[in-house]
Amino acid sequence: MKKLSILLLAFGMLFTSCDRALEAESFASLDANSPLSTSDVDKLLTGAYKRIMEPSGYPYFNVMAPEVMADNFKPVKFQFVQLQYLFEHVVPPGDILLSYYYKDFYTAISRANTIMKVPSASAAQVGKARYVRALSYLRLYDLYEGVPLVDENTAPGPIKASTGPEVLAFIIADLKAAKAAIEPFDASNAGLVQLTPTREAAQALLARVLRMNGDIAGAGVEAEALINSGKFSISADPKDYKSEVILKFAGNKAEENGSWGWIMSYDARTWNCFAAADDLLALLGANDTRRSLFDIAEAPSTGGFVFSNKYSPNDDSDLLISRIPEMYLISAEAGNTARLTELQNIRNSSLSLDNERRLELSFEWVRWSDLKLKGEKYKLPFPQGAMDANELLGK
Repeated sequence: MKKLSILLLAFGMLFTSCDRALEAESFASLDANSPLSTSDVDKLLTGAYKRIMEPSGYPYFNVMAPEVMADNFKPVKFQFVQLQYLFEHVVPPGDILLSYYYKDFYTAISRANTIMKVPSASAAQVGKARYVRALSYLRLYDLYEGVPLVDENTAPGPIKASTGPEVLAFIIADLKAAKAAIEPFDASNAGLVQLTPTREAAQALLARVLRMNGDIAGAGVEAEALINSGKFSISADPKDYKSEVILKFAGNKAEENGSWGWIMSYDARTWNCFAAADDLLALLGANDTRRSLFDIAEAPSTGGFVFSNKYSPNDDSDLLISRIPEMYLISAEAGNTARLTELQNIRNSSLSLDNERRLELSFEWVRWSDLKLKGEKYKLPFPQGAMDANELLGK
């Protein structure tokens, strides 16, 4: 699908309402008001997780949008002018891709809300649904800040957008509830439990959002708890980060649900393609172990561009959500400077805390929120179609 032109995308949008109706019918075949088994609810959760990986027909741009707006990318080619608008912070309300960045995140939110109303859902299952809802609202906050908050009890009809601080407070409440309800990470079965929300996944995302909300002390408490759990460790080889992962969602080659790795590779040079920014690469010291995450040696044969290889280029990139190095950086920012030293000793680095965050977490969808904490004011406009459908949205 990714190699289609934007004209075909526009044509396809004519059928969006039909597609959504069919999808809703299939999803609703399990009646949330009927007694459901544990496995039935787990199927609903799987559907919610799927919409984290694939919010829309162009899911990789939903995932990549905040990174495109930030400063870690060096564009190689804009096949879609809409991505150039995003990169240059000039997106108009009528932009075609803008509608994808908005409405499709609400699919996962709707699925989470449905699960929360299932009478037979366990506390842990409801907690996982709240995690999905929190993560979806965090994606919306990154792009729009204030958006309509729809919970499991919201009545149908027009709804006014909440403020940015209200959205963050909503996310924090969901994550605290998720942390209290979901089963803990089982280190003996790490390869499996890294793929679905755990108590520690909720805690890691909570640390991130508390920091975004200005509560660095609270964020540091959550980060330290995760570090001291002993369940995760910083790998000496950044390319082998299994021990670092707190949560990721798995890419699938058959479904082509993880194409951001392809878009961040030289293979995409004739389509929409992004290399690593020069000033990001300048942070790499000669002995920094993270040099292995960039195709530096190949630059002479790739037009002088250097590409990140953090993700698979085969349309099956995993979606990284939380890793333990982020917790070290949050703890250091909260005052435990020894955590920065520990990370730097492993990475062979001596950057400032801000630059360590930029390099360590590059292309993990957090740079834009960091720039906003530094004073970046740009946010996306609401799509014109959404404002037409909801007369309270622009008020």
